[in-house]
Amino acid sequence: MNVETERVAELLELVGRRLGAALEGVVPPEARQHLLNAQRELLTALLLIYEHQLGSRRPPERRPAPSRRRAGRARRSHQRIEIE
Repeated sequence: MNVETERVAELLELVGRRLGAALEGVVPPEARQHLLNAQRELLTALLLIYEHQLGSRRPPERRPAPSRRRAGRARRSHQRIEIE
């Protein structure tokens, strides 16, 4: 995870905590557990989407151009011996 993703994750975690604290007295414990699991899945999906979008906006890595061989000549690691 890069720095930007970590900051987004911290922000989402803070929002989730505050929302959970606000609903604590209203929502029964079983429903709260279900909501926490759903929240965790949603946050994971959002972070994956964010990282994917961030990766698609980055310029592609430049790779060195492969060396070109002379056309018509292939290198061989062995030499053929003619048998009579």
